Amino acid sequence: MHKFLVRAASGIVYAAVIIFCITYGGWALWAMAIAFAIIGVCEFDKMAMGYSPKTLPIYIIDIIGALSLICLSVCSYSIILFLVAQMIRLIFYRTIKSKDPNQRISSSDVMLYLGLPMCLMVFDPMVRIPLLIFVMLWLNDSGAYIVGSLMGRHKLCPSISPNKTWEGFFGGIVITVLGSFILFKLCPSFFGMEQYGVGMWMILAVSTCIFGTLGDLLESKIKRLYGVKDSGHWIPGHGGILDRIDSFLIAFPAAFIILLLLK
Repeated sequence: MHKFLVRAASGIVYAAVIIFCITYGGWALWAMAIAFAIIGVCEFDKMAMGYSPKTLPIYIIDIIGALSLICLSVCSYSIILFLVAQMIRLIFYRTIKSKDPNQRISSSDVMLYLGLPMCLMVFDPMVRIPLLIFVMLWLNDSGAYIVGSLMGRHKLCPSISPNKTWEGFFGGIVITVLGSFILFKLCPSFFGMEQYGVGMWMILAVSTCIFGTLGDLLESKIKRLYGVKDSGHWIPGHGGILDRIDSFLIAFPAAFIILLLLK
């Protein structure tokens, strides 16, 4: 019971911070993006190489690289789209598709993995759309957990995440689509999505579930690669920052491309 209360309380605080920072915007959004990037890089590098005075320069280089990518939010769409393509190639090719169990992830990978999504999050035209993606991911996680617990029989990817099931995956999509439809009817302007019809909302809901699940599996793959259970201990009962934003790191760049191509 105590663990459940701690997990619930820390989850509420975590969600409140995200809602406040994205809704308030400005310095609060930038502060959250920078904090996520710095903590995420430190968690990633600690999994990969541990921490010692010898590895400190690598931490610093990776943090600088990730923060420099966040600053690209003032640049053109073409540069951002090029970096999105680079992130997909580097991250997915070197981890999920790699057949070499001893292969490790380079500094350039972690910079893109963390820096680029944070760059897109502070990109002005996005307004509160990052918050919408977070809400969709929370709906997906809740739906997948509930349906998977009640009906889950067929494993989605047992070698990486043995608790995920196909029933939970599709259940999460259904809950997210229904929740997104309600948000579309009630408050589209709050998320800066009033110019889009219901079709775009449904596309975003489904794509967020799919790419969010891929992001979750990717993080699980990385943790298995380095033999750790959690990326860190920043959020009691939940693990580290990477454990909480892993889905967002893949789902939000995907949503950005969809909105850019279908606007």
